[in-house]
Amino acid sequence: MDQGWTKKALQQLALDVREEIGVGLHDRLDLQELTDEYSIPVYPSDQLAGDGCSDEALEHFSLRRPEAWSAALVPVGTARFIVENSAHTLQRRRSNVAHEMSHLLLEHEFDGILFADGGCRALGPEMAAREQEAAYLSGELLIPTKAAVSAALSRRSDEEVAKQFDVSLRFAAWRMNASGARKIAQRTLQKRAAGTRR
Repeated sequence: MDQGWTKKALQQLALDVREEIGVGLHDRLDLQELTDEYSIPVYPSDQLAGDGCSDEALEHFSLRRPEAWSAALVPVGTARFIVENSAHTLQRRRSNVAHEMSHLLLEHEFDGILFADGGCRALGPEMAAREQEAAYLSGELLIPTKAAVSAALSRRSDEEVAKQFDVSLRFAAWRMNASGARKIAQRTLQKRAAGTRR
């Protein structure tokens, strides 16, 4: 993480933002409410044909190489908007928008467009640190660590967590592991079991 943000601080920021828009700890994050709260328009790529985006570019990113680009945070003066790849699944698109919103929430300064998928890592360690912060915060926004631990204690599967928070199975598995939720739950349940045997 960049020196400005610890994991604990990012966890708290995610909880604060969720509370701001009235989303409970165990509830699905409504990305529309989040982007509206910060007045950030989101434009799906499949709606850009009439706005000067070439058919060739749209075909490239939607059909030939949809994995090459997920989303971008675009500056327009002091304002910002997000363009997201509509060729991705709805759950992936939720993750993409949450990532771009995380850059905004963290007030990351940049001179041009920020693209999701870590393509900015080639620009140097400072940008890589910002990408890491945004990735961590977006994970916390979509599935907070406290909610992940609660799900693990309830022995919920990755599939159940994915459905609850409207994320992909891969994302849910990552959060349940990266947050340490499964290990925390395992230790807690072992301590409870040991206590009942005494």
